[in-house]
Amino acid sequence: MFRGSIRVGMLAALLLSAAGALGQSAVTNSYDINLNNAVTVNSCSAGEPVALDGTVHIQSSVTTDSTGVSSFTATAADQLTGVGQNTATFYAASDSDDYSSNTSDATVDMIVELRSQLKSQGTAPSLMLVQLLHITADSTGNLNAQVVSNSTSCGS
Repeated sequence: MFRGSIRVGMLAALLLSAAGALGQSAVTNSYDINLNNAVTVNSCSAGEPVALDGTVHIQSSVTTDSTGVSSFTATAADQLTGVGQNTATFYAASDSDDYSSNTSDATVDMIVELRSQLKSQGTAPSLMLVQLLHITADSTGNLNAQVVSNSTSCGS
């Protein structure tokens, strides 16, 4: 009798776990924003334009629970180089940040800041690069992103 109760209890726990797993669905996707000669202004050096090249990679995941609430997470990572258009100073940036949003809508629309140290490869001071990103994703995995603006500030 006791063994039968344990089996029934284990079966019930297994069924509840399976039901919980079926109540959620997860979708992942990635998107690359390619920058080619995207100009930002070095605000520390008399307004020198800095041309940026490289990639901002977006990785997203969406989980929808049984009540219809979608949890969106995104990681934005950049791999960029830059060249000062007056001084020919070289810069490099490699950084990432995480973002999230919960909604009962099937789509999320986020505008986020990705901050990266734009490291000088010479004697010029390094800069803080701030990229404003517009990310949209839906519960079926469609993902789109763009860089809305690039700006800098002095230091790190």
